[in-house]
Amino acid sequence: NNNIDCVVIAPSKIPQQSGNRLKNDRRDCLSLARLHRAGELTAVYVPTPEDEALRDLVRARIDATRALRVAKQQLGAFLLRHDMV
Repeated sequence: NNNIDCVVIAPSKIPQQSGNRLKNDRRDCLSLARLHRAGELTAVYVPTPEDEALRDLVRARIDATRALRVAKQQLGAFLLRHDMV
C-alpha cells in the first residue's frame, strides 16, 4: 500500500475530445491523469460484500415469487383442462 489513489472509472463516463483519433497507452494515461487531477472523472460505485449479499437475497426472492406464480398458473390450467374446477 503506497497510498496511491485508485478508482474505477466507467469508460463511457470519460470525457472525449472530438477529433482525437490518436490513441496509445501513453496518451491515454496522461489524459486520464489530467482529468483525475482536475476532478472531472466520476468513480463507479463498487459494491461491498454486504451489498452483494443483499442483492443476491432480493434476486432469490424475486425468482421464488415468479416460480410460485408460474406453478399456480400451471396448476390452474391443469385443473381446467381436466374439468376439476
